[in-house]
Amino acid sequence: MFWTPLHAYTLIPQFMVYAALAFILSRALRNKDLEKRLLPLKTCTVLLLLLEAAKQIVGIVTGYSTYWIPLHFCSLFLFIHPIACFYKGKHRDKFILLAGVVSTCLFLFMAVYPNVVYSDDAIRAMWEFITGRGGSFFELHTVLFHGIGTFTFFLFIFQGLAGFDTGRDVKLITLAYGLYCLIVGPLSQLIDTNFNNFVHSNAPFLEDIRQSIISGVGPVAGQTLYVLIISAGTILVPLIAYFILKGLTLLLSRSGERDG
Repeated sequence: MFWTPLHAYTLIPQFMVYAALAFILSRALRNKDLEKRLLPLKTCTVLLLLLEAAKQIVGIVTGYSTYWIPLHFCSLFLFIHPIACFYKGKHRDKFILLAGVVSTCLFLFMAVYPNVVYSDDAIRAMWEFITGRGGSFFELHTVLFHGIGTFTFFLFIFQGLAGFDTGRDVKLITLAYGLYCLIVGPLSQLIDTNFNNFVHSNAPFLEDIRQSIISGVGPVAGQTLYVLIISAGTILVPLIAYFILKGLTLLLSRSGERDG
């Protein structure tokens, strides 16, 4: 199931609030310089870093799992967004673009297949933790982290933070995500930790494909082929996200929803 009723009850209102808030901020900051226009994104980035620091501390105190190592797809927020926000060198525009692509990827997953990002059980566990009825801090982290991350997508499109140079950008995205796959794909197998679904898929239809491949060509060749397929998808999705980000940014600019 791509969506559950609980996802619908929680995510659809979130998207509406995110869009409204991002629009308001874009209007309030439209005549400011880049540093001031980046303040909402900087705030979100700091919140994400604080949430991750809290998760790591709780994990160390309660018993650490390798699954909490920040090498998941959405962990890229922790590396790319701080550079985009606080680095002021000549390549800053490239990191801002990459940050926009990461944010768009997360929005796409949350809009199309939120159940693969976190389950409705995670939502329940979050509320149980907040209300002191048990639950799990890690589920609270998961829901809040992805919620804040999704909001940054709306900031990018309403504020028009990213600039575009399609030839350069396609090469940059392919290189960045190819490097991620080259590092995290083999490491996932080495420490048997399911970063980015490299070990097995949380999506049932993809897991069926993985099992079918392994049955056909054997465990080593089959798993290798599966990792290559996931790697191809991990590069393709950001490329799709890039064109969606570019299209929506230009559309809002031309429609007068924000000042370019």
